[in-house]
Order: sequence, then structure tokens, then C-alpha cells
Amino acid sequence: MTAIKVLERFALMGPNLHAHHAVIKWKLDIGPLEERPSNEIDGFVDTLKATIPSLIEHRCSEGVPGGFFQRLDSGTWAGHVMEHVAIEIQNLAGGAVGFGRARSAGPTGVYNVIYECLNREVGIEAGVIALELIEHLVSGEPFDFEARLDSIRTLSDRRQLGPSTRSIVDAAAARGIPHIRLTEQSLVQLGYGCRAKKIQATTTSDTRFIGVEIAGDKDLTKTLLGFHGVPVPKGAMARTLESALDVARDIGWPAVVKPLDASHGRGINTDIRNDHDLELAFNEAKEYRSTVIVERFITGNDYRLLVVNHHLIAAAQRIPASVVGDGEMTIGQLVAKENQDPRRGEGHEKILTRIRVDEMTEHLLALRGLTLESVPGKDERVFLKTTANLSTGGTAIDVTDRVHPSNIHMAQRISRLVELDICGIDIVSPRIDAPIAEVGGAIVEVNAAPGFRMHLAPTEGKPRAVAEAVVDMLFPQGRESRIPIISVTGTNGKTTTARLCAHIAKQHGKHVGLTTTEGIYVNNELIIKGDCSGPQSATAVLREPAIDFAVLETARGGILRAGLGYDWSDVAVVTNIAADHLGLRDVHTLQDLARVKGVTVERVFPHGYAVLNAEDAMTPFLLQLADCKVALFSLDSQNPMFSEHVQRGDVGVTVEEGQITLWENAVRVPLVEVRAVPLTFEGRARFNVSNTLAAVAAMYGVGIDIEDIRIGIQTFFPSAAQTPGRMNFFEVRDFTIVLDYAHNPHGLSAVAEFARSLRKQRVIAILGVPGDRRDQDITEAARIAAASFDVVILREDFQTRGRQRGEVAEILRRGMLEANFDPANVHVVPEEIEAVKTAMKIARRDDLVFYFADEITIATRLINDLRDRDTAVETPTNR
Repeated sequence: MTAIKVLERFALMGPNLHAHHAVIKWKLDIGPLEERPSNEIDGFVDTLKATIPSLIEHRCSEGVPGGFFQRLDSGTWAGHVMEHVAIEIQNLAGGAVGFGRARSAGPTGVYNVIYECLNREVGIEAGVIALELIEHLVSGEPFDFEARLDSIRTLSDRRQLGPSTRSIVDAAAARGIPHIRLTEQSLVQLGYGCRAKKIQATTTSDTRFIGVEIAGDKDLTKTLLGFHGVPVPKGAMARTLESALDVARDIGWPAVVKPLDASHGRGINTDIRNDHDLELAFNEAKEYRSTVIVERFITGNDYRLLVVNHHLIAAAQRIPASVVGDGEMTIGQLVAKENQDPRRGEGHEKILTRIRVDEMTEHLLALRGLTLESVPGKDERVFLKTTANLSTGGTAIDVTDRVHPSNIHMAQRISRLVELDICGIDIVSPRIDAPIAEVGGAIVEVNAAPGFRMHLAPTEGKPRAVAEAVVDMLFPQGRESRIPIISVTGTNGKTTTARLCAHIAKQHGKHVGLTTTEGIYVNNELIIKGDCSGPQSATAVLREPAIDFAVLETARGGILRAGLGYDWSDVAVVTNIAADHLGLRDVHTLQDLARVKGVTVERVFPHGYAVLNAEDAMTPFLLQLADCKVALFSLDSQNPMFSEHVQRGDVGVTVEEGQITLWENAVRVPLVEVRAVPLTFEGRARFNVSNTLAAVAAMYGVGIDIEDIRIGIQTFFPSAAQTPGRMNFFEVRDFTIVLDYAHNPHGLSAVAEFARSLRKQRVIAILGVPGDRRDQDITEAARIAAASFDVVILREDFQTRGRQRGEVAEILRRGMLEANFDPANVHVVPEEIEAVKTAMKIARRDDLVFYFADEITIATRLINDLRDRDTAVETPTNR
């Protein structure tokens, strides 16, 4: 085997850097295969073509069918081959994907391979199989591709949504309604927040439990409908074989036997004409429920009427599973051939279900003097089941246009009697184009959660828009399915900006879901602690039924690892783009970083706003990504980009004559003096002035009243409660500790400027930098500290992120000394607790201690504990 190494693998299930749909991303080192393209490996091309001949449909960069084969013949590399094979494996497993790309990822032989997927597990497994196949092709060893393909087909059948659920999800998507899959099964949320609805198969969050209970009890259903004059077959319940035989003899043969509340045709047998057959049917029904119904068999065709929101939407005639002879093949062979139909699968995963030969099938054949080895004559139809359910292999003919008005009225009336929003009504009748009461028909069942397969793709006739009817019921035209979403990203300031946006929305009367690096908040209540700035946390907020407004802090790492946790936003804020996290995951330049964060800009609705910093060097690049309206903010009202923008009549927020000012339609609207905004510390914290401008623009972009914005920014205070880890002041004895999260040169520089504006005596810094930053970034932080602080205590983060403990502190120390900082004022105290204790020991009256912390919650608790102990030592106790 060759030595292809998997360096990284991510499932990006939300909009991402590569596509606005789900993809799998692999980073591969193909090793020696870099020197061996496809055309230089003996037998590689011919064997691959023979193994997966359908690859001929791949156009590749040639743009024509067979394009990928041309690339194979002329020579292409393993990463490119993997991309195409992984795509085609998913298609052969029943998916429909096409997007992919393979690109060099820097070092020789290293590639990023990206391809579309519909399901995370299936997409990953397709890549695994593709790599296995390539390895075997290179080595010349045999590979059982069909066995691996069968395994992924099984996985796909288990993981994909069933036809009914998928049809509703697709119909919702066609109307712009988002969805979130809540479980591995078919539980799905349509819409966001308080406007969401849930479906599970064809049961909805509006389906009444009482209706499900009534439909589930077949005897109760029959009694209820019979009382209201609906034709139903005579019958009764039985718990023993003797009582079942008594019922059958009383009502007369032929009979039907079925479990009291089973579904999908399980345990149902029809046209029973003697005691022996009834005993077989009774025993089968008892496998599903202890109580069995025996009723008179109604002669006629099997019809299913689908009623949604008390309106008939579709009708189908169901044909029991059968095969048609050709005069040569046995019944068993005909069944096997029929089951090869790609429309047939296990259970309800596909439009049709595979036919299972069971004891009742053999018994039914025996009644006709047949076995599985019998050869039917040409065009002779042989029925294999007594029931016509699709779940037992049956087929369907659409008859919607033939249903008599009387039967339509009856079906709609039944749905109201049973109280079901989605209702499948089973009718046996000689005809459906005449009132069933007049032709000897009857209602034999009412079903909650009826399957849609027979209506979506009938074997014969016209497909019906049944899923669209469900979506229209859940979301009538004009009813919103979404809540406002503000996505906030950037290098620094995003947490503060997000918190301020959430505060203003609450002032406006909204019920807000907020994600931050400290946790998830629902209506101001912290429900999950930790760094929750990724897509999983965003999705968690959008699943909350109590919220009608979402503010999502959106970090770079989450976008790279999994994509966005939402499909579209109303506003995307990019606070700034500065050197941080460079050198990680193919992000090496500011433009690379802007491209990642720019995914949020790309996913703003056309009627929404991208809120961008006019003073940031990357904003012109971000503007190219925006297919929406743009609002700019700037501390400098004379900034050329800002001035031109607002003079065109576009939205902008700036500071003019000491006031935060909104511009729209070339009209200037003063809001409030900067000094009156607590977050700005009387205007001295310029970075928080900038954050305030961004928040004002964002809230104006989602339609919040100017007065609510004005009140909101004046009532938001920098504190451990409202802005944890962002300029939190703690008075200790006769000096002040300021807790802040600045952890990169850009943020440190902004805080240092603020520190100089507050200086009374010395400024002491407790400083650390995350270990996954480049040496040059750590050194730059050291230079800023050397120019800004009088005493610096160097600590290590709790997690060193791949470095040796003490390594970051040493780089910082060297950087400060190279900047000619006094060695006597540099203290290396790696343990954070000891670093804070050291600062408290050396602090004097009116000193400022800026504590740049790693874990904000821990740091806050530490300061309070040490402050309390310090006070206790200095305060005499009363005896």
C-alpha cells in the first residue's frame, strides 16, 4: 500500500469558505504519489474506469461528458481522483451531488480535497472508500468495490431522511423556510426560534395527540365514524382465537384480521375464508398487539385518500405487491428482479419498498396451487400480499381527479371527526368515482402520520404536491418562519458588540438568544457555559422556542471547522480584520482571514446589511463579497470611504462633534454624546466607541427604533455581569485591577492606548499570549507591552496549544528585552494564580493592573477571592 496521509478532515455542514452548501474537506499528503500521476501507474486508469464506469458522466474542467476520463488519461493526481470518486460513490448510493475541487495546499504533495455531501456520515464514508480504492489501484491488489458500495448504500438508507420527510423539507426550502435536523431519525425543525414548527415524518407540532390516539385505536375509530353515519365494515375485537372465530362466523366470511393499532399494514390479512386461514392471520396479528380486530371483508379496490388541513390533497389506488410473468422466470426469480428496481429499498427510505417473501406470501401462493418455483405464464399477474400497503411492496396509481365530490366531502369530514391535521383514509370500494355508500364500499382505517410515497411518485399517474400542502398549513402565506439574526465576527470587539446588540434588542422588547465566547444566553439567562461562538451553538440558539431575536458571535475557527450554524442572516457585522490566528488552517494573510470571516457577509439576505469598518484595510475586499446593502462605521467622520458612502445616501455611523451620529439618505441624525455612553469610558476607550458604532449600525439595519438604540447604548455598562472579561474594573485596597481578554497585538494595542489615558501612577500588566500564535505575533505583543507598561508579569495560558510550558513566556521576555525594556521590571511567573498574586504584592497606591486573562470566569473568581483575602488580612477582627 502507498502512504497517503490524512492530515485533517472536516464536515462543513453549513455555508462555508468553499461552498454555500455542505461539503467534506480533507487535507491529504499523497507522499510518493506526487511523482506518480494517474497515467504513470500501471493499470490504474483502466481499472478505475472498469470499476466505476459511471465516472464517464463527470465533465471535470473539460466541461464535457468524459472530461474526467480525459484528465485520467493525460495524468492527474490522487487528490483529484479522490474528489471525483467520492462524489460518484455518493451518487451511486442514492444521493445527488456534483460539486468538488482539489487544490494544492502549500507544501509539495499536500492537497485540500473538497466535495459536496448530503449527509455527514455518508460523505465521510465516501471519502474513506475512495481512498481505499485508490490505495488498492496503486498497489494492484484486488478491491471488492461492490461490497463497499453496498455498505454505504445501507448507511445512506439509514441516515437520509425518508421520502415523506424529505419532501416536506424540500417544499419548505422552496419557500425559503430553513430547516434543522434534530435527530438521526426524521425529527426536523422548520423555521427558527419562536416561529419554528416541528415535523416527524408526517406528524407535525400541530398534530393533536387526541387525534393520533383515536386513529391508533382502530375499533374506536370505527365506532366513532359509524356513529356519524360513515360506512364502516361490521366487526368486533377479539383477544382469543375462539372469540375471533366467533366474530368471523357471526359477521360471515370472508373476513379481515388486523391488530388493534398497528401501522404500515403490519399484521393485516384480508379475504380470509375459513377457520384455518383465520388462525394463521390471528396468530400473526397477535405478534403486534394483544387485541385483534376481526371484521367483514369488503370487496373492491384499495384506495388511500390524503387529507391535509381538512382538504383532500391526493388519492391513490394501491395495488398489492405482485409480479408479472414472462413465461420463463420463476416467481422467486421475478421477485428478485423486481427488487433490483432502484426505486425499491428497505423500509420507507425509497419510493417503493422491496418485496419480502414471508409465510403469508407462501400461503397465498399455495391457495392458487403455486410455489416460488412456479413459472407464471406471459403477462400473468401473481399477487404476493393480501394488503396493498407500499410498506409491503405494493404500488400505487394516482386517482385524485376521479374522486367523487361526495367522497371528498366525506374524507374532509372524517379528518375533522378524528381531529387530525394530516390524515390518511383507507377505503375499500369497487369504485372511487361514485359515492362509496352507494356502491358497497367502506372506510377500513384512518391513519395518523400517513406516508406520502404513493402520492409523490405514483407508479402510474400524476405526482401530487402533498408536501407543499403541509408547508402551507404550517406556514400560511404571510406567516414568518424566521427571526432576525445578527452575526458578529471580526478579530477583536465581536463579543462586546454582540452583547451590546443583544442588550439593545432586549430594550426593544425582544426575547433574545445570544452566543458568545463565554456561553449561550436565552433571555439574559446563561444556559450553557464555555466558548459558544461556533456553529453548533448558533444552531442551539435557533432551536430555542422562547426567542424571537438572535445575536450570534461567529468565530473564525467554527467557520473553518464546520461552516456557519445558520443559512442566512439579516445583518453581518465585521468589526475589524487584524493579524491573529495567522498560519493556522491555510490562513496565512490578512486577506485569507478576511475571506474566512467574509463568509458571514456572503450569507446576508439581499435586503439585509453588511456592517463594515470603513477604517479597516480589508473592507474593500469584503465589499466585493457583499450582495446586500452596506452600512459603514468609522471613528473618523472624514474617512474618504465613509464620506463617499454616506454622501451617496447609504447608511453610516460615526462620531461628529463628540456625538454618535447616524447617516441615512444623506441626512445626519445625532444620537447621543460619546461621553454619555458608559461602554466608552467617556470616550477614552476608542475601541469600545468603535464597537458601539458597529452595534448602532447593526440594530438600525434590523429595524430597531432610533430611540431604543439611543436608550440601549446609554444603559449598557462595562461590568463583569454585562461584559465579562471586557474592561472589568475591580478596586483592590488602593489600586485598580482591570480585567480584559485582549490576546493579540491588535487588541493589546487598543487596550494599551486606553491604559495610557487612565494613568495615575504605574501601569502593571499580567500578560500571556495563546500558544497557537506565530512567534512573530507573540514578539509583536511583547513590543507593544514594552512601549505601554511599566511592569510586566508574564504568565502562561492554562492550555499551551502545542507549545512547551514556559515557551510563550520566554518569547515574550526576549521580545521585551529586545525592545530595551528594563529587565528588572519583567517577571516570569508561569502559573496564572501566582502571577496575579505577584501583581497584587507589588502594586502601589493608584497603580493600574491590567490583567489580560485566558479563562475569564476563572480570572474573575480569582480576583474576587484574592481581593477578599487581602481585605480580611488588613481588617482587624472584633473580639
